[in-house]
Order: sequence, then structure tokens, then C-alpha cells
Amino acid sequence: MTGDTQTEDESPNSLPTEVVEYADTVLVDGEVLTVDGEFSTAEAVAVRNGQILAVGSTDEIRALAGPETEEIDLDGRTAIPGLVDSHCHLRQVGMDLERVTFHDARSIADVLDAVAEAAAETPDCEWVQASWGWHESQLTEDRLPTRDELDEVAPGNPVFIPRGGHVAVLNSAAFERVGIDAETPDPDGGTIVRDPETGRASGAVLENARTELVEPVLPERGYDEYRKDIRRGMTELNSRGVTAVLEPGVEPDVMRAYQSVAMADEATIRVDALVRVHEADDVTAHARPFARDFGTGFLKVGGVKYMLDGGVEGARLSEPYEVAEGVQEQEKFYGHYLWPPGGEAELVEMFHRAAEYGHQVQTHVVGDEAIETLLDAYEAVDEEIDITDLRWTAMHLFLPTDEQLERMADLGVLATLQNHPTYLGRNMEKLWGQERAERAIPLRTVVDSPVPAGGGTDAPVVPWYPFDSLWWMTSRETVTAGELGPEEALSRQEALRLWTGASAYTMAWEDELGSIEPGKRADIAVLDTPFMDCSPEELRETTVELTVIDGEIVHEN
Repeated sequence: MTGDTQTEDESPNSLPTEVVEYADTVLVDGEVLTVDGEFSTAEAVAVRNGQILAVGSTDEIRALAGPETEEIDLDGRTAIPGLVDSHCHLRQVGMDLERVTFHDARSIADVLDAVAEAAAETPDCEWVQASWGWHESQLTEDRLPTRDELDEVAPGNPVFIPRGGHVAVLNSAAFERVGIDAETPDPDGGTIVRDPETGRASGAVLENARTELVEPVLPERGYDEYRKDIRRGMTELNSRGVTAVLEPGVEPDVMRAYQSVAMADEATIRVDALVRVHEADDVTAHARPFARDFGTGFLKVGGVKYMLDGGVEGARLSEPYEVAEGVQEQEKFYGHYLWPPGGEAELVEMFHRAAEYGHQVQTHVVGDEAIETLLDAYEAVDEEIDITDLRWTAMHLFLPTDEQLERMADLGVLATLQNHPTYLGRNMEKLWGQERAERAIPLRTVVDSPVPAGGGTDAPVVPWYPFDSLWWMTSRETVTAGELGPEEALSRQEALRLWTGASAYTMAWEDELGSIEPGKRADIAVLDTPFMDCSPEELRETTVELTVIDGEIVHEN
């Protein structure tokens, strides 16, 4: 070995003949789930210079310790590779932590109480905004609050309550502020939910009605706020055992904030950032300057993200939605395409430009018809530029067919799979019917196919709790709809692999992240629960006691 202590010849002037490098840190007396190719286990890990030096028994690893080595006694606890979320809006997580939260709300009254409390602390005419990460299915009433209910508790403030990234609820002051009335038409790709008799907006806005009519009027967050959001979000995710994320769709000002945090050595999460594109010229203007391998150990850029359809309420389906009072009341509604200005032709052109620059493309697709359209576009590009090695990806992939999975495998297209049903399951049942809700996000089918896939949350569309996701993956239990599609459940081993090495692969980081093996980055999470042997309920409630990144402690409980 090479290292810190020296064995010299008898001559006082002779040069060292051996140099032994001791570990900086050793973690001993635990259960180490390495998530290597064999999913082997060990008792201990040695870390040096931010990398895994060795894995083995406690005695073997202690033999690598020197007089200045720090020893961490795991005392039987389970250590796993740092978790890798292949789809997490980290900046928005940090933003949500500063907003009105409904995570614990269980009734409309709870929601209204939280809004009332915030309104009482907010000057008249200023916005009251809530966090993304909740769902109406968690409420006893199983519905969103209405415009009129919000008026009762916040008459003097415009109120904006987002639910995930696709739905929001407004009160009357907010509708007035953004200029929506009974005569306002639905925008392309969006819906203003209305009273069917009067045409008056009842409170909810979906898809482009939210993003085009409402969000541009909200108070702007600037660079300084973005930096604070990022650092706050990183701290929170570290406490959950997360050490790397894919940030799916970053606008230029947010990208600048990420660069600043990384260059100031303030980052405690590794971020693979995708540039958000809305049309073909965005690829040229915003994404072209970045190469896929550009970046540091904590921030890299080189891919683009596009949204082709909506969420559960607006996914583009081949068969119509169910009619659901107060949410979706149109007959023969098939969801929305979210096209660039030039429609399908510009979609292909946008992807073609990304391929020319060697970018990874990741595209949001939920509905089966949207998946079909996406693969048509990917294939059109592949006929001119081979995309096989670019790791183009279908995000979310709720309702793929077997034929679509075969097409993905042929093209080298990846999938990322998140635990939306944990909170959105009830709405899936109401809007899609039981059969589609049961098979949505078919984990077992995808994992058994040749399509590489990673795991994640899509936080804050649903909460940023990785053990919620792992609970759902291994049980198919949901908070709002009970068990959905149990035949699609994974083993604990398979689920953990999705959340580590498989996710790292979707980010082209698998050579450095995703397992506890010599030479890889020393990113480790220590749990209070025996991951492989605990009950489903204990798995969901797992607490992370220690998170290490590059061998440095970034969270300690």
C-alpha cells in the first residue's frame, strides 16, 4: 500500500522504501449494503480522499486506520449508498419549505385554517402562496378547496395554492389579479374549471391555464432567492439520505444560482441540471453552450428537458377520461398535448438540434398516446443522428404499452419512474378508471424489460421523502387509494438499486455514484432501520441518522 507512515532503512539519510496511506474515516460494525453487481453486504467501509478505499469486515477495515483516522461506530445500523433521485425539482423543494404547507392536512378545514393563518400575517393585497407537495385525496372531502371557501378566510389577499406542477386553486382576488373571468377562454393545452351553468371559474386551473395565465403574474423570485432555495433544499434532502439529484428543467437565472452555489463550495447535493426548453430556438440559445460532460463533482449540465403532456389531470391518453365532478367534466376528454409553437414538426426539430449538440433529452410523458408521439419524434431524429448512446429518456412513463417498451429498448431510450400514485392514486382512479390506475407506472414490467430505469420522487409534486417512494415501490400501497397494482411491486433489492446505481446511470454518473465500491465517491447514508428486514410501515418511517458525501458529514441526527 501507499500512504502516510514510512518504513526507512537503518541509514538516517536513506529515502523511504514504503509509504502507507491510511483511511481518513472508517465506518465499522454495521450492515453495509453495497448495491454492487452482486448486492453484496459487508461490515465496514474505509474512506480516503473522498472515495471508497475498501469494503470488508470490521477487522479488515480497522487495519487500514491510522492514528488520525476517524472511526464511526455504526453499532449494527444499515449503511447504503447515498440515494440518487432521478427526478427532483430541488430548487422548488427549497422554495416550498418557506411556504404554507398542507403535508399534514386531512380536511378542507385544515387547509383553510393554514391559509387563514398565513393571510393574517400577510399585508392586504399581497399574495399568499402554498407549497406544491400535497394532494386533495389526502383530505376527508377528497376534493380541492373552492374559490368561495378561500374567499372566506383570505378576502383581502390573492391566494395561489398549487397542487403539484399541473394544478392550482385561486380565490377571487387572485382571479381578478391575473385577469381571468367568465369570458376568458381556455388556453391551448389548459383548462379553467368552471361552474357548468354560469361559466364562472370555480377555483381550479389546469396545465397551461396555470402556467400561462397565472404563474407569470405571481411575484418574481430573483437570483438571491434562488440561491437560498437551493441551499435550503440541499440541506433538507441531505436529511433524507439523498446525495445526488437530476434537476429536471432549469431556466437561465436558476442555472446561474446553481453555478454560484457550486463554485462557492456550498453545495451538499450533486446536481445534474437539465436546461428547460419550450421551443427549438431555446436549444440553440440556452443549451448549446453546455457539453454533456461539462461541470464539477457537484454540478454538471448538458441535457434538455421538455414537457409533452400534462399530469394525471391532463395526460394525453388514447382512450377518454372519466367524468369527475369539479375536476374534469368534459365528455370525450383525452388530455392535452403541450406542443411547441410549431407543433409536432418543431418538436422533432427541437430534438434534432439537441442531438446535433450531443445532448441528453429527457421528456415528460404520462399518457400512452403522448408516449407514442414521443417515440415517433425520437425515431425521426434517430433516422439521421444515432441517439442510442445519448441516453434519451422518457420521464414518468405512467401508461406504456409492451410495444412502446420494445421501441424504447430498440432506440436505447431510458425511463425514470417516480412514486406519484402514493398521493395521486385516488385521482388516477377517478379520472382514468380502475384498470388504468392499477397498471400506472408498471415497475415490475419495466424492470423486467430491457429498458434501463431510475427511481425518484418528482418532488415537490409529491413529497421529497425517498422512503415513501421505496415503500410504494415494494408494496404498491398508496396514501389515498390503498393498494394499486400489487403485481407490479419490486423486491427491496430491486427498489434500492433503482434509487442508487440505476438512477446514477440515467444521469451518466454510474462510474462514480450509486454503490459502495472501491474507487467510487464516498456518498453514504446510515439508517435507523434494517432496510432489508423491516416491515413496510417501518420502511416508510425510516430515519436517516447520518449522510456523508465525499467522505464529509453533511447531515447527522
